Amino acid sequence: MNEEKIIQSVKDYVEDFHAGDSTGHDFHHVMRVYRNALHIQKNAGGDYFIISVASLLHDTIDDKLNKSEHAVEDARNYLREFSIEEAVVERILYAMQAVSFKGGKNEFTVRSIEDEVVQDADRLDALGAVGIARTFIFGGAKNHEMHDPEIDARTDMTADEYRKGKNTMINHFYEKLLKLKELMHTDTAKALAEERHRFMEEYLEQFYGEWQGVK
Repeated sequence: MNEEKIIQSVKDYVEDFHAGDSTGHDFHHVMRVYRNALHIQKNAGGDYFIISVASLLHDTIDDKLNKSEHAVEDARNYLREFSIEEAVVERILYAMQAVSFKGGKNEFTVRSIEDEVVQDADRLDALGAVGIARTFIFGGAKNHEMHDPEIDARTDMTADEYRKGKNTMINHFYEKLLKLKELMHTDTAKALAEERHRFMEEYLEQFYGEWQGVK
């Protein structure tokens, strides 16, 4: 099977995997990340096939969505069905594992241009207008409060605390989203993140004004 046919098969697979998602990690999110990744790859380089497949499959091993203890091994076995070279399978899997933010405590740090491109592509979808919308979709799905001025944003969390601790939707901006601009690797992603970051700052200014009844 050639690379394009594999990519199309993976698209079909993840469309089924993400069907019915209500947390902002649906198939449309996956396709936005995929398009981001290809856009970045054109300028930054990296292996097109690895970037394509890793960006499409990245959330299938996310423990927010897949509670199996064998999620990575399942993904490995899925990729082996295409008779992909084993070294390429492992590079895809590593890029997938390097995506997650986990409160800034992900043990899988980027080590290749492919890792950088896929991570940047996913983080871009957490920024700007789409990122704001996804924050409230996810927060609603998890019954998070929209905003409470008495609850401060958390700092210096473990990955487990980041995932399971008490949070509000507005605090998520400070715990993750507003940090992402400085964590981008590629020039293309940095430029896109700058504009999306500025939009989020303007949104927060408007939000607080409306909250206080002065705008």
